[in-house]
Amino acid sequence: MKKKGKRGRRLVISSQKSFPMFKNVTMLGTKFRKSELSNKGEVTSVFYEHDYSKFVFLETNRPIKESRIDKLVGLLNQPRGQLNPVIINENWEIIEGQHRVKACERLQIPVMCVMSEGAKIEDCIVMNNSQDGWSFYDYLHSFSHSSRPNYLEYLKITTFLDEYQLSTTVATWLLSGNVKDYGKSDFENGRFRVKSLAYAQQQGAYFNKIRTFNDKLPNKVKFGLAFVKAQKLRAKDGSIFSISTCLTQLEKYHNRYFKLTGGTKEEFLEALIECYNYRLRPKKKHISNKVLD
Repeated sequence: MKKKGKRGRRLVISSQKSFPMFKNVTMLGTKFRKSELSNKGEVTSVFYEHDYSKFVFLETNRPIKESRIDKLVGLLNQPRGQLNPVIINENWEIIEGQHRVKACERLQIPVMCVMSEGAKIEDCIVMNNSQDGWSFYDYLHSFSHSSRPNYLEYLKITTFLDEYQLSTTVATWLLSGNVKDYGKSDFENGRFRVKSLAYAQQQGAYFNKIRTFNDKLPNKVKFGLAFVKAQKLRAKDGSIFSISTCLTQLEKYHNRYFKLTGGTKEEFLEALIECYNYRLRPKKKHISNKVLD
């Protein structure tokens, strides 16, 4: 249909999306020439296997959860049995369905399978996320395995989380220095890089100090962003922001300014400034949001 725009232009809205015309179609790792495909056909066969020792569980897959196996044992005992085949590659590595294999083994029934040539762990992540998405710790488990090219960066995340007990979002933000998506995209794609470990550790130590008197604020990303920005402020006399003064003031007056932990980054920053300045003498030591580096 057609719709008239605000400036009188005619806009055409189509319900049809245009897609590129592919010459080849890949299904389960096998490439077919589109021109040679008939109206219907077979990609691969579904088979079953009794020998559980043939299946290879990828260490870079997410951890197996007993609760999921228990649930599947109940489902596989239903009259309709196995509804979805396990997907493996030519090396019998399980690409999708590791919990189903465990459930079948527990029930001592054959595993229904299809083989996808050349499939790998990246395909596993895509398949799992289309059904039951990977959690932060699933990604961390996979990318911190020594077989991964970037695993050392992910081990830094593990160590940092253990040491500072921050939320995962705050941790990846501090380590990556990325304020756009807090490092999430790179983290989930295996490209995560620590910008400055020393800086992240310094901020983590500050947040640990704050946690001793307020256990909610350190895990608030907007508070964290405001806290880091506040460190760039200067006082009216030109002196730099004092982290010791800030921590002391927060400990004394956090209940006055942060009873509610909601709000925008700007609101958190204003609250921090007010808390920093409260009863602080001399007044020339007061910081202002108007005086940034």
